Amino acid sequence: MRLHQPPVERGADGLGLPAMRCPICHQAANFEPAGVLGNPLWHLTPRDMAWEGKTLGEICAQMKDPARNGDRSLQALVEHISTDHLVGWALAPGGNRKAAPGTQKEAGALAEAWVQTGAECPN
Repeated sequence: MRLHQPPVERGADGLGLPAMRCPICHQAANFEPAGVLGNPLWHLTPRDMAWEGKTLGEICAQMKDPARNGDRSLQALVEHISTDHLVGWALAPGGNRKAAPGTQKEAGALAEAWVQTGAECPN
């Protein structure tokens, strides 16, 4: 949680403003000397998908809601977690970045088990 440098704006499509698009700096791979994250599919998650400040129950309900999860069914959500390129990048971001725990394969298996057992949410 730190401010983006240089200061940028999201833009209507989540890829920056016309004169400062995300791919100008965020190229196909991380650029470690400057600490710039990179990925060929780099883009911001839509604001309405943010989890910051939400409880686990609120995040769970959002994940299950197609209106707030990219119009995904539960099985499509499992597929997204299991195979999406940027989800995988977040779990193995390279450099000296702290990765989320586990692997994409493990995250997909956990999501599948959650769906198969009823996709319950905590209160």
